[in-house]
Amino acid sequence: MESRSSRDAVRDGLLWIADDFTRIVDGLDPAELGSPTRGTRWTNRQLLFHLVLGQKITGASIPLIGTFARMPPGVSRSWSRLLEACSRPYNWINWAGSAAAGQLLTPAMMRGMMDRTTRAILSWYDRAEDEALTRGMSMPRSWDPYFEPWMSRRDVLEWAPKHYRHHRAQLTLTTLPL
Repeated sequence: MESRSSRDAVRDGLLWIADDFTRIVDGLDPAELGSPTRGTRWTNRQLLFHLVLGQKITGASIPLIGTFARMPPGVSRSWSRLLEACSRPYNWINWAGSAAAGQLLTPAMMRGMMDRTTRAILSWYDRAEDEALTRGMSMPRSWDPYFEPWMSRRDVLEWAPKHYRHHRAQLTLTTLPL
């Protein structure tokens, strides 16, 4: 049985992402959106979308992991190996998708996406039984520095703030909240 404090920590991490993103968007200087970021080929605006994308991936992982967890373990291992083999196109799509969406969507639209996605994740999480959180699958380790070879739903929910913090540190906005 998962303790109440560990469940609260997961929930708090997900809420922090949405709250922090709102503070960033509400306080940003629009003139800095086109500025380059630290260590990426994205602009600040494009990287803001990538932060939203990370939360969307978290939400999409919940049913995906649930599906693979009901199959024999070899199925998710094979799927993970296939995804590993597709790392080069994945990296390009990951970059290009964030670059394009970051240019098309306004920061306010991104904030709305972040809020809706976070609410959906929390709605599922608040109803989830401990057993549902322990279901997991093999993951393509090379796709993210914080992915493990096997991750449960809980692990993915804990991954989200790590991914967010990693990329948040790459923003070059002078108005970035502490």
